[in-house]
Amino acid sequence: MYAAGWQRAKTRLAAFFLLTLFVPAFPVAGQEIFVNGGVAAGTEKDTSGKFHWSVSYFQHLTDHATVSVSVINEGHQPDHHRDGIAFQIWGRGAPFGPNVSFAGGVGPYFFSDTRDGTSGGGCEIQHGLGAIFSGAITWYALSPLLLQARGNYINGSNGFDTFSASVGIGYLLGDEGERSPPPGGQPRRNELDLFLGGTASNCEHSSAVSWGVEYRRNLFPYFDWTVAWLHEGHKYPIGRYGVMSEVWAVRTFYGDRLGLGIGAGAYLARDRYGGDGESTTDKTNGVVSLTAAWRFTSRLGFRAVFHRVITDYDRDADVFMGGLAISF
Repeated sequence: MYAAGWQRAKTRLAAFFLLTLFVPAFPVAGQEIFVNGGVAAGTEKDTSGKFHWSVSYFQHLTDHATVSVSVINEGHQPDHHRDGIAFQIWGRGAPFGPNVSFAGGVGPYFFSDTRDGTSGGGCEIQHGLGAIFSGAITWYALSPLLLQARGNYINGSNGFDTFSASVGIGYLLGDEGERSPPPGGQPRRNELDLFLGGTASNCEHSSAVSWGVEYRRNLFPYFDWTVAWLHEGHKYPIGRYGVMSEVWAVRTFYGDRLGLGIGAGAYLARDRYGGDGESTTDKTNGVVSLTAAWRFTSRLGFRAVFHRVITDYDRDADVFMGGLAISF
């Protein structure tokens, strides 16, 4: 009974933090982005520190309240190659003046953990929902450049917990204000993206050249919708392709020149090598994605995307692509 109640509580907590990302109903006090690197170790006695990294976006709601989304890689721990996405709410203060802030955050952590196969061969991928508890000290004296020291404790629902300590470099992003046109044109709601990049298979540790075509539509402020054709590559064991559709929470900065977003959706794909006996199989997979775009003019820009493909048959993959963005 206790386990079921805790599972329901975690689900409600996750839903709450997702809503804080998608509902921009509060005044914007500032935005920050950080890249951190450091050391992570499991709480078991036989684990040692491994390199860990994270990329985080912070949205300040008030002087003392912040929400964040982070992509975290916990390092290659023994039998655990875990990474995930964390949504957190933070309380913060500056007791010694405006140049240094202290903050503590908590929230859900959606993870994917690549482990050795239980049958003694291959590997398996565990997905789950855990909790993350963080503390951070941020130095603002060099603003817009920022320096941060951060610690995380991640409680995983698959029985594996980690501590991590890192330092990072950040940037204070400009006020976004109303959606405004880049120099030389009016804001445009449609975009066609032509992508080229690479796919990394989490289990097989193999890679292949990927490509894709995406149509993006700005539905209304802070929300985009996309439909895309993705080909992850054709180099055994990678051979998956199909149609992907996602809904995105997006923010724009510097007169609509810079755009950042996080999306989630479904990926209907055919996998040449995903069935029993390496036969073809059709699957509907989940996908969680990040994007960043820079507009050179009102019509042309560059967009980069990262897709994490989430499967139920140990074929998770990371897809990194970038390419031309044409607005119309």
